[in-house]
Amino acid sequence: MAVLASGCSSTREAPAASTLDENGSARAPEAAAAGAGEGAALEDAGPGLAAFMASFEREAEPPPAPPTAEDAGTCPARGKLDRDVGILMSPRRPAVGRPSEVLTATLDGGSALAVRVEVDGQPVELETEAVHRLGMPVSTRVRFVPPSTGRVQVIVGRDGEGLRCLSYNVRSSPYEDKEDFDFSQVWGNDRAWTASEEALYSAWVRELFHGDPDQDLAWKALSEVTSDPQRNVLHDFFGRGEDDPKVGMELVPDCADTPYFLRAYYAYKRGLPFGFRKCSRGRGKPPVCFDLRTNLDPADRRVYWYTEDELSAHAEAEAAGEVVDPLHDKATVPETNEIVEYFFRRSIGWGVHTGNGRCAYGDSSSDLYPVKLDARGLRPGTVYADPYGHILVLAELVAPRGSRPGILFAVDGQPDGSITRKRFWEGNFLWNQDDESLGGSGFKAFRPLTVVGEPGSETLVQITDETIAQMRSYGDVSDMQRELSPLEFYDLMERLITPGERSPFEAQAELVAALAEAVRVRVTSVANGVAWHEDNPEDLVEMPWGHAVFETSGPWENYSTPARDLRLLIAMDVVLGFKDKVERNPAAFGLDPEGDPERFAQALRYLEEQRADLLADPKYDITYVRSDGSEWTLGLDEVVARAGAFEQAYNPNDCPEVRWGAPADSEEAQTCDRRAPDGQAIKMRYYRTWFTDRRRPARGDEGPDIPELAEEQAAWREAKK
Repeated sequence: MAVLASGCSSTREAPAASTLDENGSARAPEAAAAGAGEGAALEDAGPGLAAFMASFEREAEPPPAPPTAEDAGTCPARGKLDRDVGILMSPRRPAVGRPSEVLTATLDGGSALAVRVEVDGQPVELETEAVHRLGMPVSTRVRFVPPSTGRVQVIVGRDGEGLRCLSYNVRSSPYEDKEDFDFSQVWGNDRAWTASEEALYSAWVRELFHGDPDQDLAWKALSEVTSDPQRNVLHDFFGRGEDDPKVGMELVPDCADTPYFLRAYYAYKRGLPFGFRKCSRGRGKPPVCFDLRTNLDPADRRVYWYTEDELSAHAEAEAAGEVVDPLHDKATVPETNEIVEYFFRRSIGWGVHTGNGRCAYGDSSSDLYPVKLDARGLRPGTVYADPYGHILVLAELVAPRGSRPGILFAVDGQPDGSITRKRFWEGNFLWNQDDESLGGSGFKAFRPLTVVGEPGSETLVQITDETIAQMRSYGDVSDMQRELSPLEFYDLMERLITPGERSPFEAQAELVAALAEAVRVRVTSVANGVAWHEDNPEDLVEMPWGHAVFETSGPWENYSTPARDLRLLIAMDVVLGFKDKVERNPAAFGLDPEGDPERFAQALRYLEEQRADLLADPKYDITYVRSDGSEWTLGLDEVVARAGAFEQAYNPNDCPEVRWGAPADSEEAQTCDRRAPDGQAIKMRYYRTWFTDRRRPARGDEGPDIPELAEEQAAWREAKK
């Protein structure tokens, strides 16, 4: 495989996966039997599947006992504070009787951080048990309600030794924000990016998107996550109702915006530097970036927004008989939340795109720098820019437990603004470093900014790769990714996510679970396209030419699924080819073909059996709504068997039956009431080669010549000049 791209009427009457050809049509039973291979003849040889799988299982070590409050020790002397430990207190101005939270974190791995909270020297009872997380970063989150006014002290330590502390006062009543906004800057800087602040940022991202590994997590928008106080440690940090789901900031980023929205949101709440550049998209060469826009620059404003001072001055001038320009008929003084939300929506949302993530290695005039692939580099908040324009943000690395492999989770935004959690694997994280014209893809971190200039005229500059490499708080810049082949990259990532030997059966089960996750997400994508047509029955979604099929704007971007379907096809290949991977790398899975060839052969045979069982498991069934409103259920095995059909199933002008690969003469397809127009169908037939080859076209790729549409294609090419 070339890894380059990126009531119920159904009784599952379609043929089983092994009896379908690549287009989803039924094969003759004898052909299916012929494809079963030698494994079928050995079905009864050796122990049963369950017993054989059990031989690879390992007992999980019991988790370490959580630290107690006493383990935090005492507040260290000023000269002995651990600068790598960060402490975040929320809200900004705590009040008696109102919940307060503390998040502490460090990138210095090891045992859990102990936390003790005191008011005027007396320990405070926590509202819930402390949440301790290990890995990268190590963090602890505590929630309590201050019982009285006074001085709060938070002590953080390990094994009875205090590492850092934070003190602040508790108000007698909640703070009411009455600060004016003057548009001279979006927000000011109260602190600088350091190792401790990066640790807190990573810990905050992890808390935002944490969930059971077996749970599907998806939200309609980022603001749905930030408005949840159980997830967002910084919820209503300023006391402005900024995260209220009804009146607070509405944050709806797409995939390119998501890492910037997360970084900007955290920087805004913490008073940290933030900036971004406008960049080219890089057509035939890596993107390049231009002037830096930061939080210290004047805020964008709508034409009808005024400050209180401006309105007062205008009224005074009119009263004095001076000639003044009339106010806008919608003149208003905006709330701070409106202004900051506008910065996210207009300044960031209109300013960045996926090209920002693909600047060349070594280009310091960029927002992101490449990191070393290790535990620190794979921490929450790290950005993954794939070579074809998709962006993800790492959310959590779940450590392996016993025989269960580790899981690296990331989140990504979609064109409709939704946020979905995904696991790392070849179907979600595409890799291609061979084509330099695609730019520098891979795992990257936000480039820290520093303040230069005299007080009152400060500006922000991004720190270069060379300086980052020398900084004690960072030092993690690396170009090691740029030379990795797909095989080297995925093998290295597997070793990082699950060190040591892995059970091949647990690993295959995780792959099937990830495939099922991708199929479930596609159900929503197809349904969104159906809903659009129901709202716009007379309209047609225009299909672009060439590579723009994968990257455009408007309804085609929102409701077509070429990139998703290409990833889905790759995901199917990964699942179907996993046995071959084990055969190539037996030692990684505890197998020795030379020392124990019988066990090795049994493992390969049982992997095929397990895969068939997993794909047929009803828990992975999906149900979609057909054109007549009835539901139809497909097993994961049926979806995989229709791989050929998914090479031309991304067009939102087609009915859902076609988009799910229903064979033309089947009962499932009889309800189809809409097909893409002939011209689009012809284009899809020629563009199919990209999907068959599992190859996403580079920007500027016009695709093959289409004789049937020669005139239209010529006109399109002329219009591009």
